Amino acid sequence: MKCYQEITLIDQAEISPYFLWSKIYTQLHIAFAEQTDAQQKIPFGVSFPQYVYERIEGKKPRIGIGKKIRVFAQSEEALETLNIRKWLDRFPDYVHITGVRPVPEKVTGYAVYKRKQVKTNAERLARHRVKRGDIGFDEALSRYLQVVTTTDLPYIQMLSLSTSDEQDKKRFKLFIEKQITEKSETQVFSTYGLSSVSTVPEF
Repeated sequence: MKCYQEITLIDQAEISPYFLWSKIYTQLHIAFAEQTDAQQKIPFGVSFPQYVYERIEGKKPRIGIGKKIRVFAQSEEALETLNIRKWLDRFPDYVHITGVRPVPEKVTGYAVYKRKQVKTNAERLARHRVKRGDIGFDEALSRYLQVVTTTDLPYIQMLSLSTSDEQDKKRFKLFIEKQITEKSETQVFSTYGLSSVSTVPEF
């Protein structure tokens, strides 16, 4: 990745960063989705420079996304085509957006930012399974209670955009896991700007 833009949340006395991230990241997701290829992938990756996930025994865990996000691309033209400012023009008082900048020649390393999907609600999963008609609710529930997983990774609260019906839109937590790794040659990402293999530079 050769270029990036940085978005910083502006501190608000009465609005939490979690609420702002929900709005901002949803807009970024829509912007990214406009740039998808035939495999539903995009050439833009994101990083969270202030991301922290530290668990030390005997101490209060430090967990958070931070207030900055960087959007990376292989070229200045790609970021100009993405046009982040247009997608975030409803939030002039809430975010600061830099111009397109070159990635520094010296970086501190590389990281993968990936989505961590978890099965968190056994009852919801059981109800969904019962609709198939092959097993009852109690049996389905007992099965899913064995596989439900949880996580305390940093997350952004998102609104599902897969339906046009306002009543059917569902909120979900987009859990984000960071892994320090070697630079990868692959540079394709999901419509959340995340990937389980593609890296972005850290600096």
